[in-house]
Amino acid sequence: MVDVVFLGTGGAFSAGRRSNLSLLIEASDFQMLVEAGPTVMQQLAHVNLRPADIERLFISHSHGDHTLGFPMLALNRLDAPIPLHVYAGLNTIATLKTLWELVYPGLDARRLNLHWHELSERDPEETKLAKGITLRTVLVPHPPRVPTLAARWDFACGRSIAFATDTIPNAAAMELARDSDLLIHEASYSAMLEPDEDPAVNYHSTAQQAGEVARRAGCPRLALVHLGSEIGKHPDVLAEEARAGTDLQVIVPEDGERISLSDVESVKSQ
Repeated sequence: MVDVVFLGTGGAFSAGRRSNLSLLIEASDFQMLVEAGPTVMQQLAHVNLRPADIERLFISHSHGDHTLGFPMLALNRLDAPIPLHVYAGLNTIATLKTLWELVYPGLDARRLNLHWHELSERDPEETKLAKGITLRTVLVPHPPRVPTLAARWDFACGRSIAFATDTIPNAAAMELARDSDLLIHEASYSAMLEPDEDPAVNYHSTAQQAGEVARRAGCPRLALVHLGSEIGKHPDVLAEEARAGTDLQVIVPEDGERISLSDVESVKSQ
């Protein structure tokens, strides 16, 4: 069984209905937190998880809506017997360490029990997370000086999840997502609701573009996340836009929603 819990589904400017993007990827005896934005502590509390329960963390890039919760997550793990393994690019790791030093200077970082796993910000990389579970990462376009990684989790049971956020449609993410069971892709904009906006200016994507990436990558299911604060109020429109008259299964999850890759019926197509 492989599950995804959408702890938060909003973008940097989201508030209220949708909190900042964060995920839990779960399988038997495996759990990984993806992104640690400002509301990560509340997000974990909503699913009855303690910070000390988290053993693995992946962060795609250094922007605040993906990293600013890290110091609080780390603080609430002080002297935890189980280490936290952090997987991120070199620049993102530097940001996380700086955040800790800025907000809790003098507090011995060794008490955090952190294990840093530096991921390449240049070449595709494959990392074994646990028996039968592999993380693959690739650099995707985002603003200069902000290296951003897309990720894919492959499980021995044959299931796979791809994740791409804060980026424009690109060949690297598309190839990474090739034939995955579920593509989780950002949709900061909507071509239907915001026809005059150019998401590429801010290195983001529309729901329409996310749907195109999923189809071209051969993914049968797409989950739209990192939603803009206004377009996130219209999940049906976003799903229709991404589906574009095809049989692509499109999920526009709410915060706290769980889906299972082992049970097709649990996937809610909007």
